[in-house]
Amino acid sequence: MKKTLNNYIKEFDVKYKELKYIDKAFHKKELGVMSFASKSSTHDSKGKLSEEYIRTRFVYALVNSGYFPKEVLCIEFNIPKGNNGKALKPDIVAFKTKDWINIYKNAKSDKNYKELRQNYLVIFETKKNNKTLESAIENQLRPALAENESKERVFGVYFDDKPELLIFKKIGNSPIRRYDESIELSGSGIVNLNYDKRDNLLDFPSFKNFEDNNKSISDVTKLTTSALDAIDEVAFEEFLAELKRIADREKPKHAERDLIVEFLTLKVFDEKRSKRNKTTLKFYIEPSEKKSDGLGDKTFRERINNLYKDAKREYVNVLSKPYFSYSSSFKPSNANEERFLIALVESLQKRAILKAKNESFNQIIFNNFGDEKQKADKGQFFTPIPVVKSIIQMLNPTKGEELCDPCCGICDFPAMAFRHAHRKDEEYPPNANNYYGFDIENNNLKLAELNLVLNGDGGAVLKNMNSISQKMLVDGAVMKMGKFNTKSYDPITWEHLDDTDKDLKKFKIIATNPPFGKGRDLKTGANGKWDIPKETVNLYETYKVKPTPTSTGKITLPKSMDMGVIFLENAYKLLEEGGRMGIVLSNSIASIKEWENVRAWLIDRMRIVGLFDLPANTFGETGVATTVIIAYKPKEDEKHLLDNDYEVFIKEIENIGYEVKTIKRTITFKPQFIINEDTFEHTSVLDEEFSVMQEEFEEFLKRQEIEIKTAFNLTSI
Repeated sequence: MKKTLNNYIKEFDVKYKELKYIDKAFHKKELGVMSFASKSSTHDSKGKLSEEYIRTRFVYALVNSGYFPKEVLCIEFNIPKGNNGKALKPDIVAFKTKDWINIYKNAKSDKNYKELRQNYLVIFETKKNNKTLESAIENQLRPALAENESKERVFGVYFDDKPELLIFKKIGNSPIRRYDESIELSGSGIVNLNYDKRDNLLDFPSFKNFEDNNKSISDVTKLTTSALDAIDEVAFEEFLAELKRIADREKPKHAERDLIVEFLTLKVFDEKRSKRNKTTLKFYIEPSEKKSDGLGDKTFRERINNLYKDAKREYVNVLSKPYFSYSSSFKPSNANEERFLIALVESLQKRAILKAKNESFNQIIFNNFGDEKQKADKGQFFTPIPVVKSIIQMLNPTKGEELCDPCCGICDFPAMAFRHAHRKDEEYPPNANNYYGFDIENNNLKLAELNLVLNGDGGAVLKNMNSISQKMLVDGAVMKMGKFNTKSYDPITWEHLDDTDKDLKKFKIIATNPPFGKGRDLKTGANGKWDIPKETVNLYETYKVKPTPTSTGKITLPKSMDMGVIFLENAYKLLEEGGRMGIVLSNSIASIKEWENVRAWLIDRMRIVGLFDLPANTFGETGVATTVIIAYKPKEDEKHLLDNDYEVFIKEIENIGYEVKTIKRTITFKPQFIINEDTFEHTSVLDEEFSVMQEEFEEFLKRQEIEIKTAFNLTSI
């Protein structure tokens, strides 16, 4: 019967039970391993096994089992810091080659350690117990792995006196990940390395296993999705920063954001097809395919051109009229844009987007490549993902329920709703055609489809339209501008006055963060200007409800309306009876006297289920305090839900778990973690209150009427 690593660990205990001290001479004589270790006792002052003993015993097992060649190992190797800082001293290093010692000697003589840093394969960190586990990984193993300068992976191993260990991997400038990514936990897109769940010693990879793992990504022509590591937010941010520099240099014809969306769609399609069909990836470029002028050769162009053709069948919104293309003779539509494409391919060909824990890549793209004036003028500061997820979790959409965001931007609400409804599904969930997103900016819809692709699948119904003055009809068509007016539609019900085929489509759920605030008011006669026809404005009851009569009883209609209020009414009237709504509004609409008539109008029609306030820093650029309203539209026979006093869930959120920062010209949402009060170190737990709020909201729902519990699918929360 083949002996395991654990057998060799026990063998060491028997063989060296009388051993008092260990030093580098012992390592060389008994293990045949190079060592720089000082003389150390095998037990501490309490008689417990020392760190040196545990380390040596593990190396003994690695060597005698044949798992690792003794010639590639070094105990207590001094890793020279790349910034000339204090050298790191990992407990064990396994190099890629037996010749590492000569590389080390040459590096010492000329003070150039680059080749040596490219030679690290596995770095081990030992502790005598698990009391300082997290500190050892964060402050010793992680910095040591960061010294790797190879484009291949480097691996890390933590072990102590427990029978299991922890195995990590790292590539490039990405944070460390677990060797088996399925062990990791995630929340709000943040990777939790899950130190509580260890790797089994029986599954510990051999030196050859680690080598083969690296070889699986060395040949780009043989790459598969399963072999790639997920790209993380840090690497993605640096990737975007590099693309900005390339764009400044190459000056592509079209907007960088539009090209990035288009090229990333090819990448996502390629990954999905590779995984589904178990085929190699096509989104790559070999060094030989890149010409001296930075352009691609015919082989590369043919491959990318075929990718465009194949991906177009699935992702029509993004690729029906591509910005970049090749002619029949494979000439690029724009040389600089091909260089931009090649830069993106080179950066991402060894990373997997679909395996990423991050849920906000699209927001990062928009925030960093959208036109600043356009974003400010049109109020396009999209809802941060933690807020979106909280609203969706409270609304609790299930499979098949139709959900609409009438001012969807990049479609975060439908994307997170899709994830939520299919969170327990098989790997390839159904098409997303019961999700709807409408937006006045057509360019946003390309990002929107990519967002849905990244979060599960495309297929949502996305329409370029002004949701205030245009509506979707029951047959799915979008009415032309000017057709939604008082001549054709009832101002209370919005039903067509003559033809039921022209009635408006309604939805089970509406989740949205509309534009709001004084700077983006809808003009309704100010200086004689109407942003939309008067006949359309008159279909909105809130336009007539807002004014308060003077002492003489005279009512003057407002010259402008906060669009948040208009979208609030729009959401109510496009909801089915028995539907539910989540909407982000300015805190002033929910609180100040100016809007008390509008609040009364809403309370007369909808059951307010929940309200939660968000701090002013939630949306980064805007600085506006906001209130989220969660509400239910009673059915005809449920009016009793409005007649009596009822309880409303109310919460004020102070800690949101992130901070908006600009680093290297790149806008990022930086996670904020809880600090351990004893050690003053950051933990891996986000400093946020959304999770607790979800638990409190579920408890609140349990004591509500059966109609409310049923509407919010309480049994499946």
